[in-house]
Amino acid sequence: MDKIKLDKSPGAKPAYQQIIASIEQQIQSGRLKPRDKIPAERDLAEELRTARGTVKRAYDELARRRLIEAAPGRGSFVAPERPAAAAAAAAAPGESRKDKALRLIDGLIDELARLKFSAGDIRIFFDLRLLGREDDLQSLNVVAVDCNPEALGIFERQFQIIPRVNLSRILVDELFEDPGGAERLRSFDLVLTTTTHHREVLERFPDLKPKVLQVAVSPTRDSIISLARLTPSQKIGVACESRKFLDIVLDHLKAFDISASSVAPLFWSELDRLDEFLAGLDAVIIPAGYSLQRGREHLAAIQAFTGRGGVIVPFDYQIERGSLLAVEERLRTLLEDEARGL
Repeated sequence: MDKIKLDKSPGAKPAYQQIIASIEQQIQSGRLKPRDKIPAERDLAEELRTARGTVKRAYDELARRRLIEAAPGRGSFVAPERPAAAAAAAAAPGESRKDKALRLIDGLIDELARLKFSAGDIRIFFDLRLLGREDDLQSLNVVAVDCNPEALGIFERQFQIIPRVNLSRILVDELFEDPGGAERLRSFDLVLTTTTHHREVLERFPDLKPKVLQVAVSPTRDSIISLARLTPSQKIGVACESRKFLDIVLDHLKAFDISASSVAPLFWSELDRLDEFLAGLDAVIIPAGYSLQRGREHLAAIQAFTGRGGVIVPFDYQIERGSLLAVEERLRTLLEDEARGL
């Protein structure tokens, strides 16, 4: 695989998007061929001097797009070329779901017939596979759309407790830049987006309105209390993944008379200078679910910071109760419709 170069300048696309784009381009150009092995998450993270979670997020998205496959114990590989029948089905976006399904089934039957299986054998194969996957087929595929990865983490954490839901995450800028954005969303049963982006998602994809559900989010009570304890006289920093999340935190700090110009930022792509960043701070705000420690080399800096009284403040959002109830009701309706075959 060709060496990946990350643009770490302010305003650059998130690192995981750059990794996705580079690997996807290498696959499409033929420099990465089907079944070629790609670097392990840890190895690529060390090479790019970025967090392993960033590489994992990129690999997860590439796997979702069926561009790579993970083989437990052996690593990740470029996915083999799709069978012609599957490719043909995907290449006809104007078809209905039923027509696409029939096209794909016909292709599978033709392939099994070429392998000399009888009609009875094929029927048994289908029955056995369906019997073993009934629970999977009754799950729902949901996608959350927002402008920063930190906020998308809210959905991921809160949806872990909701059964039979497979949640994916897409950044709104990435979605709008993708010529196939509408098709990506169409593959999901439900599209969740925050109040901030609900209108622009509907304007960009008006035919998907029945699938798009607006969700209100707000800072948790603990987060607001933690911010209220900070004072303008303290030296405060924010460590996060995206500029947009930084702006959200700075906006909330204004309510407590803390000027944005007095707050020091550090992005995850700059964690190699964590010790320098923490040295002059009294408090550092980080997104909930994230950790400043990305390796052993960071532990000493964190211990020195907290040892002299430095405070790490997690900043968290949550889906408001009314919105969460609306989401659960919609999911229940979708599952009931699916069970009835609608």
